[in-house]
Amino acid sequence: KPPRTSQSNSPHPSESPNPSSMAAPVPPGPEVFDVVIFGASGFTGKYVIREALKFLPPNASPLRSLALAGRSRDRVAAALRWAAAPGPAPDVPILVADASDPASLAAVAARARVLLSCAGPFRLHGRQVAAACAEAGADCLDISGEPEFMERVEADLHEVAAKNGSLIVSACGFDSIPAELGFLFNSRQWTPPSAPLSVVAYVNLESDRKIVGNFGTFQSAVLGVANASELQALRRSRPRPAKPRVSY
Repeated sequence: KPPRTSQSNSPHPSESPNPSSMAAPVPPGPEVFDVVIFGASGFTGKYVIREALKFLPPNASPLRSLALAGRSRDRVAAALRWAAAPGPAPDVPILVADASDPASLAAVAARARVLLSCAGPFRLHGRQVAAACAEAGADCLDISGEPEFMERVEADLHEVAAKNGSLIVSACGFDSIPAELGFLFNSRQWTPPSAPLSVVAYVNLESDRKIVGNFGTFQSAVLGVANASELQALRRSRPRPAKPRVSY
């Protein structure tokens, strides 16, 4: 009886491997970007692109990767060229997604660590984007100044966002940032246990050029006034948050 020899799974050098018996290589998954700007071709989106480009390598910044998203690849590409002028447009990936197409939003949210939502009015287009981020576990920052949108997103998406580790932060634009910074500065001027009970802020706009708004902002304001009763109904349906107690 011949001695037993070890059997190898490797083919003999003179034999070619059988393709049907070999596992196909697993293709790499789609790249996940540090930041995706959604609504990149809009009035505000173009300026967000311009600022974001300042933080891309080789600049010393934690931002390592950026992508742009919108309904039209051509319009987003044009916005990128505008934002990069007078220099050439950098090679930034463009993703196609529409706020009316949940599947496209889910695909974009799955590739974002942080999504900057710039497509308004948010009453019409914002909730779908926030919902996709909450499901995917991506953080979502928007520039909304629309109270009903912000409060409805909190009411509808808090649980799923908390479950998936998604942070949804609204009002990251002119509506709130100057006021927030002003309040932060004011609050730091008080010596504990003293604390401010309220802060009144005033904003004055000055420019050498004519100050104009855009249609999206106008539309958001009109829709907000026209549907004020829905915001009141939403607030009545939710428990009132406890007011902070300040001891003297």
